[in-house]
Amino acid sequence: LSFISKTENNHDFYSSQTDEDFMNMKFKKDYDIEQLNRLEQMSKEMLLNEYVLMEKKNETLEAKLEDVKVAEEVNEEKGGDLENRNAFIEEDLSEKIVLFQQEVESLFTENKRLTDENAQMKKRINPNSSSSSDNPSSSSSSSSSSSSSSE
Repeated sequence: LSFISKTENNHDFYSSQTDEDFMNMKFKKDYDIEQLNRLEQMSKEMLLNEYVLMEKKNETLEAKLEDVKVAEEVNEEKGGDLENRNAFIEEDLSEKIVLFQQEVESLFTENKRLTDENAQMKKRINPNSSSSSDNPSSSSSSSSSSSSSSE
């Protein structure tokens, strides 16, 4: 009798793992579909902004990875204890966070300035038009100015 209950418990364990895996895969699939739908509905300007944000996140993650690698190398060379390594990482990360926050503020200010500048240029080019989104050349010029400012 105890053998049967152990077998049933193992079966429940494996089936719950399978259910969990299935649910995780289903969620990932649904999430990917919704993400794709969201991206398809974005304008070119919104897609460019999304791309720039992803680049910044990628750069941040790469910097963090490099910091971890450097910290590991320093720890191996010095043979230091865990507390020293953590203190070094925390200090370095806090400095980088402040720098990134300043850069984000600067980029928001620059983005606002460029948006205002684009609006003024559109008014000068088409003073009679109430909406410049109908004009394909205006959207291409705004995206080219956005991409040139990020370089």
